[in-house]
Amino acid sequence: MTSPLTRSRAEEMLRRMKRFSSPAFRKQMAEKFGICTDKAIGTPVTTLRLLVKGLPRPDQELAEALWATGVHEARITASMLADPAQMTKEKLDAWAADLNSWDICDLCCNNLFSKVKNPLKLAERWIKREEEFVRRAGFAVICSLAVPRAKTKDEDLIKLLPLIKNHACDPRPMVHKAVNWALRNIGKKNPRLTPKAIACAEEILDLYTDNKSARWVANNALWELKNPKTKAMVAKRK
Repeated sequence: MTSPLTRSRAEEMLRRMKRFSSPAFRKQMAEKFGICTDKAIGTPVTTLRLLVKGLPRPDQELAEALWATGVHEARITASMLADPAQMTKEKLDAWAADLNSWDICDLCCNNLFSKVKNPLKLAERWIKREEEFVRRAGFAVICSLAVPRAKTKDEDLIKLLPLIKNHACDPRPMVHKAVNWALRNIGKKNPRLTPKAIACAEEILDLYTDNKSARWVANNALWELKNPKTKAMVAKRK
């Protein structure tokens, strides 16, 4: 149960967010970036980061109070404050079920979901779900775990390539774009993984000869991974 003090802190955070919001930015979120603004107030993410700067973190109670408001920006802020160690399976699934836009999905994955215990198992479980943004979240977690600085083992990422191959044909843009992103990130993590990702993309082309989503996923990944600039950049990584 949320304490009165925490509710008061959450209300103050919301007031500060609203102070730095604008209808013009909210409109831009929807029209320029395709963000769902049904529950948004129009505060930039850069401002949200400044608002939490200096706050003690993690702060699970405040994070849960902010998430419970349903406000788009408050939920993004909650992902910055939450304690990965206190995110139970039930809570993770509940938060994932609330996702309704690509930006909050990806930010939650980078800020929080990729930092919980056994994040790759979480990703696999969510990818097998049918809900659009739950499945996207699964792939977005992989994206966060496949960046160069991440300590994810090569073999663990290689084990995920079949999931990429299986779901490249998902017709929903929010899903197959995340599939493509995951494939590209794995391929760019280091020179050892590049040929594995390229082989996966080629298998997708062989498997889905008439599927536009899958062919875009594969061709776009191949274009980037075979680009000389990309190859030179990846060659410097361990």
